[in-house]
Amino acid sequence: MKTLLLTLIPLLFIQFNALACSKTLVMGTNETNWPPYLIKKGDEFLGTEVELVKAVFKNSTFCVKWVYFPSLSRVQEELKHGRVDMTFAASYTDQRAQYAHFSLPYREEIMLLYKHKDSVNVTSLSDLFNKHFTAGINRGSFFGDEFEQLKTKFAKQVVLTAQANNRFSMLNKKRIDYVIEDSIVAQYFTKKYDTILKVDSIAPINVNNVHFMLSKESLTPDDVATINKLIIKNLATIELIYQAY
Repeated sequence: MKTLLLTLIPLLFIQFNALACSKTLVMGTNETNWPPYLIKKGDEFLGTEVELVKAVFKNSTFCVKWVYFPSLSRVQEELKHGRVDMTFAASYTDQRAQYAHFSLPYREEIMLLYKHKDSVNVTSLSDLFNKHFTAGINRGSFFGDEFEQLKTKFAKQVVLTAQANNRFSMLNKKRIDYVIEDSIVAQYFTKKYDTILKVDSIAPINVNNVHFMLSKESLTPDDVATINKLIIKNLATIELIYQAY
């Protein structure tokens, strides 16, 4: 009897895990130092977005595997072809919706303008570019319709970077004049570099909700509906995760 139990316990454990995780989702990210949202330490990913994902998918039939890519554009390309199942903190655009589903929103994002303390204040994005200044942004990110138009018109003045720490390091060294960044992320870097200030003379560049962006190649509408139910179920926990910020 004891031998039979010892044989059955591992089998039951394997069966339980199989039921608990019927589908593994590949979560693509290009960030390694995007505090407090995501920080990569060795092979481990930490931060509020990781805590969010753990909270949402806890006790679900989905497991999540985090995979790093060198740029957000690469993440989106992999997602487009179904080699990445999802990414996080995504703004909705009609172009992205052609190849991706969007979950319900889970937090708000406020994009602000930051400068080196020796740089002059500007009153608008048009003012910034017309005065021949440069702005560092995350490659592949969306900052609103106005910026999309200006980015095309003043392409040589837009510096595309893969990670937030690179953008703020360049700003600290005066290699670029301004940076557009999530206000919560920027709090960390303005503390790290006392040379960097928020530009108070300009309104937020973009304010919008962010979502999980989900590949249409690898995930079905039913999968999206399930993920939305998980978000709704865990709203109270999600609010607690971001409450400190």
